[in-house]
Amino acid sequence: MFRSDAFRQQAQNWQHQFRQLQSAGLLQRIFAWILLGLVMMLSLALLVFVLLLSWILVPLMLYRARKQMRKAQQAGYQQQPFTQHSSRQSRHETHIIEGEIVSRKDE
Repeated sequence: MFRSDAFRQQAQNWQHQFRQLQSAGLLQRIFAWILLGLVMMLSLALLVFVLLLSWILVPLMLYRARKQMRKAQQAGYQQQPFTQHSSRQSRHETHIIEGEIVSRKDE
């Protein structure tokens, strides 16, 4: 299926490219490490910023949602104060199921 000569030639090409990269100058290596460090620091700063932003915004959004819920509840109570009460009673009554428990013995 595969010729082993082609694989060996490709492996030698990879080894040759790796050796060329290893023989890169000291200045290039230092530049690569500095660039990698800067990218890591920028990503860490972005992560911390997003984390702090979420810590600030989540309580504010929860406060706004609770405030809107309170307004909606008060508006509902003002429009139909008596029907709300009667619907609560009927709602509780509809959840009651009457019956008796019959146990069967498996034979």
